[in-house]
Amino acid sequence: MKNVESKLEEVLQHHCPIKITEANDKESVLENSIYIAPSNYHVLIERDGRFSLSVSEIVNFSRPSIDVSFFSLAESYGANAAGIVLTGANKDGSDGLMILEKMGAKVIVQNIEEAQVKVMPQAALEKVTTAKELNLKEIAQYINREYAEN
Repeated sequence: MKNVESKLEEVLQHHCPIKITEANDKESVLENSIYIAPSNYHVLIERDGRFSLSVSEIVNFSRPSIDVSFFSLAESYGANAAGIVLTGANKDGSDGLMILEKMGAKVIVQNIEEAQVKVMPQAALEKVTTAKELNLKEIAQYINREYAEN
């Protein structure tokens, strides 16, 4: 198992008024919070509103897998969820984003032209043609408008 210390939480928090933290096993999901998956763990959201961390098989060459998290998010929160796919080098997240869309959740994909690696947002837009395609600044504004001000 990898044991990598990440500074992502700290870097993102500098730019966002919403609390950002790494998900912990059995921790309750709090409203108006952003959670980051810990290295080498799939993050699932249980129906009781708690996180469940898993070291089950790698999905889409990834652990954590965005699809794994999005599937459980859709199952637990449905239309009350939001999924955002950013730059990335594989198609992870596109199937999960499609399920979120079918459940009525908000779905956003980073603008392909702005993405450092276009594979992930391109795959997401191919599967979820109704997703809002926004640049990073617009995504930040959207999150702050929809969640931080409520």
